[in-house]
Amino acid sequence: MQIVAKCPQCDAGLPIAAAGAPGAITCGRCGRDIPLSISEGVREDRAVDRCPVCGGADFYTRKDFDPKVGLTVVVIGAAISAGFYWLGRDLVAYSILAAAVFIDLIVYQRLKEVTVCYRCHTEFRGAYPPTAPAFDLHTADVLEQEYERRVGRR
Repeated sequence: MQIVAKCPQCDAGLPIAAAGAPGAITCGRCGRDIPLSISEGVREDRAVDRCPVCGGADFYTRKDFDPKVGLTVVVIGAAISAGFYWLGRDLVAYSILAAAVFIDLIVYQRLKEVTVCYRCHTEFRGAYPPTAPAFDLHTADVLEQEYERRVGRR
């Protein structure tokens, strides 16, 4: 399993392999030592049961997709479409916009799931069966604030 641990101080993403992970890692950006407690389920790529960074057991799944890429595709399609609309080519303009949205949708559907910790936003990628529910805003609000108070960011 691949883990992208998030530094509690600067939010830097620190990639580590769960199978050979050390007991602690050092953030390359701010130099903070981050102790890791990797469970057997995570180490053996069977299940995400406990976060190695914050120790939490609350996770959600999302598509492994950078939202900025999707937004960029749609914005570029909209800009090209607006150019054709300005030239009076309405059908071409709407077709380009629909094609951009369609391409974005196809790419989104083909992507795998990634499991994310609600508290510290550590990401888990692997062959395990994803069992965490979808994102819940209320749970995120409660758990993120609790974690930020615990690490001293609030």
